[in-house]
Amino acid sequence: MNLKLKRRRFGLLALASATTTLLSNLAAKTVAQQARLVIYGVRLTPASSSITEDQADASAANKTPAIILQSIDLVTGQELTTAEILEQIAQNQQERTQTVNKALVVKKPSERITGFTALSDGTFVVAAAAATKKGDFSRFIFFGQDITKSKKGLKSKNLKKNNTVESLLAIQNDQILSIVSQNQGQPPFELALINSRSGQVDSGTTLGLPYLLPNQRFSNLAQSPDGKIYATTLDSEGVPILVQLDLQNKSPITGRGKIITLVKLSFNNGPLKNDLASLTFSPSNQLFALADPQYEGTNSLFSVDLKTGEMKLLRKFAVDKIAFSKV
Repeated sequence: MNLKLKRRRFGLLALASATTTLLSNLAAKTVAQQARLVIYGVRLTPASSSITEDQADASAANKTPAIILQSIDLVTGQELTTAEILEQIAQNQQERTQTVNKALVVKKPSERITGFTALSDGTFVVAAAAATKKGDFSRFIFFGQDITKSKKGLKSKNLKKNNTVESLLAIQNDQILSIVSQNQGQPPFELALINSRSGQVDSGTTLGLPYLLPNQRFSNLAQSPDGKIYATTLDSEGVPILVQLDLQNKSPITGRGKIITLVKLSFNNGPLKNDLASLTFSPSNQLFALADPQYEGTNSLFSVDLKTGEMKLLRKFAVDKIAFSKV
């Protein structure tokens, strides 16, 4: 009898031990899944970046450049994806392209990646601007995390001559908030909304979006999980300043949203002396920046303290723009 009890007790203990081990493994997997933090970056392919302004013409308006998508797990440091997305012919190429003969054309890179954001269904959107002999043109590239599936290109619609889209941020109902340059990538800038289906760009003047001072540089749109929208501008010494765009509490005088100055960005206990390349929030409300503060020729990834503006170096990340997926 005692022997049977011992065997039974041994069996119960073994079962309890196995159950504990199973629960521990499940808990560990759950923690690992929760801790997974994947950031995406995009850059031009070497072939796209080798095209110069004097070589490009108005045909660039109807196709997107080839780009490279990279992703990194920030928890493990593991590089997950490096894949090429080939050039796409614009689905709306029948839209009229406004051209202008440039008086001065220089031998500099034609293509720039100017914006990167994610829609609610996980689709990524990249904006690229091409400087050509016939003017500057902005186009959009749409693709998912699985780039073997459908991709599409759109040319910008209703964008004035030599205006370029310089930043992208998907907001409510997959509308895309953007910063548009009215001078080939330089001030003055204005806020606009882009239709993600048609590529149409609508001016923020008629939509009541905040007014951007004509002599200041604005860039790097980002939205926190609580819905607040941020961007950067530069002070008189070229130091980036984090600002908030309040689209809801509009001025009773102008009827437009407001810009709230927050904090100057700093690195290594001193003011940041180089503008950011990109800004994005993680799902847990951590702000990340892409920058090259030491002028090394390669961008690096930084965490940013929203209260102090202090940036902390995380790792090298040789891309032009960064974003997190929304799924």
